[in-house]
Amino acid sequence: MHLKRFRAATMDEALRRIGEELGPEAVILHTKSVPLAGAGPLARRQGVEVMAALDGDPPSRVSGVGCQVSSAKRESQPPSSTPSTLDPPPTTRNDADALWRELAQVKGMVSGLYGRGYLPPDLPEALGRAYWSLLAQEVEEGVAHRWIISIRDRLREAASSEPTPVSTLLAEVLAREIVGTPPAVVRNGRRVVALVGPTGVGKTTTIAKLAAGCRFREGKRVALITTDTYRIAGAQQLKSYAELIGLSYCVAPHPDDLKRALANERDADVVFIDTVGRSARRPDQLEELANYVRGDDGCEVSLVLSATTKRADLLQAVEGYRPLRFTSIIATKLDETAAVGPVLEAALTAAAPISYLTTGQEVPDDIEEAQPVRLAQRLVDGQAGG
Repeated sequence: MHLKRFRAATMDEALRRIGEELGPEAVILHTKSVPLAGAGPLARRQGVEVMAALDGDPPSRVSGVGCQVSSAKRESQPPSSTPSTLDPPPTTRNDADALWRELAQVKGMVSGLYGRGYLPPDLPEALGRAYWSLLAQEVEEGVAHRWIISIRDRLREAASSEPTPVSTLLAEVLAREIVGTPPAVVRNGRRVVALVGPTGVGKTTTIAKLAAGCRFREGKRVALITTDTYRIAGAQQLKSYAELIGLSYCVAPHPDDLKRALANERDADVVFIDTVGRSARRPDQLEELANYVRGDDGCEVSLVLSATTKRADLLQAVEGYRPLRFTSIIATKLDETAAVGPVLEAALTAAAPISYLTTGQEVPDDIEEAQPVRLAQRLVDGQAGG
C-alpha cells in the first residue's frame, strides 16, 4: 500500500503528478484547498492538496542498467560505523502500531472502492482520469460512478463516429440532472423573486447582481424589497445598490408590510425580495420566514448556497428550507473553493436546478447563468468556472 500527498497549484497538475508517480490505478482519497507556499502574491493564492493511494507497487521509472549501477555503487562503498545524520529517528512500537492501523484503514477504503464497483476495470484511460477528477472535486462516489458509467455507455453507442470529449458528455449529464432554469412565475404581468438561505452566503450581493442585469442588459423595470431588519448593514447595503443602479427600494419588516410593498410595485417587471439569513437548524425561524415568502404564493423562491460550505451543512440547508418550496438553487463563492462537488450534490438532493453561479464580489459582473459545459470543464479539468 502506497499513500502519498500531492500539493499543486491546480487540480490538473496534481492529477498529472499522481498519474506519473503512482500510475493509472491510483485512487483519490481526499482533497482540500491549501495556501501555496512562497512569497509575495504567490503566498496568497490557493492551491490543492490531494491524498492518493495505490494498492500495490508504483510503476518503476528506473531502467535495469541504472539499478545495476546503483547496486555497484553501494557495494563499492565501505560500511559506515556511524549512523547517517539523514537517517530518520528510531520508531517506537506505538508509532509503528499507529502507522499500521492507518495503512490498514486506507487499504480498506481503497479495497472498498474496488469491491463496490466504483472503479470498473474496463474503463478507458480518459474516463479513469475523469473519475479521479470527480472524486477530487468531492463528488460523492456513487454519483461519480453513475455519471462515468453513463458516459462510458454513451461512448460505446457513438463508437463509429468522431470521438467526443469527456467534458462534453459530462455536460450532457449535468444538463439532465443539475443545471437548468426553472419556469418563470409571472403574475399580474410581473415576476416576484425571493432569495432565501443561511447567513453569510451572499444573498444581498447576489440580488444586486441580478437586479443590475435585469435593469441594464434587459431594460426591465426592477424593484428591490428587503425583509431583513436584523442586519442594519445589510439593509443599508441593498439601499446603496438600489440608489446606484436607479431602482425603487423599500423595507418590509412584517409580512403585511411586504404585501403592501408588492401592491405598490405593481408597475415593476421584476421585484426582488431579500430575506434575513436563517439557520436550517432552527425550524421556528424558518417557519417565521415562510410567512413572508413561499413558492406557491406566486413567488419564485431561489435557495442561495455557498460552494464553500461543508457537504453535511449543505444537505441540512436543503432539507430545512424545503417548506419554502424553492424551485432553483444559486451557488455562490465558486471562486473561493477548489471543490464544487458538494454543492452539486445538494442540487441533486433538492431535485432543483442550479440556475446561477457567482464567482466574486463585483456587481454586476461576477455572476453568470449556470452552464453545463463550464461546470463539466471544472469537474474534469479543474478549470475555474468564472
